[in-house]
Amino acid sequence: MTLAKEQITDSSSNSGLSNFRITVERLLELLDLEEEDEYGVLKPTEYAFRTAMKLVVEAYDVLRDNFPKASAATDDRGSITLDWTRLEPDRTVRLFCPFSQEQPVDIFHHTKDEYAVEDIISSPTLVYWLQWFNEI
Repeated sequence: MTLAKEQITDSSSNSGLSNFRITVERLLELLDLEEEDEYGVLKPTEYAFRTAMKLVVEAYDVLRDNFPKASAATDDRGSITLDWTRLEPDRTVRLFCPFSQEQPVDIFHHTKDEYAVEDIISSPTLVYWLQWFNEI
């Protein structure tokens, strides 16, 4: 997994616009990666990038000041994973945008006691889980 200047931080800090900018910058940094290395693809595919950007922008349009920042990473096939991690209470939301449209876009959400995954068809699903993520 390739990280865009990965920093483990509490996704709930800062303002929504600042968090949105940080998330978009982290996605854009993935485009600056080398095409591939001995382990596989480093740079995200166009499909993965467009999917991630579309969902993030649409979620920000709804959440505004409540948009949490995410870390961004690629896998060895060019898929993108966005992670929202909250330290208190312990929660994670993970958006997986696959390298091709033949695979589903998934959203994982978990606390220390529960874990689930579901296919995501549109941004309202991401918005729902980010609102859950923001609950105290």
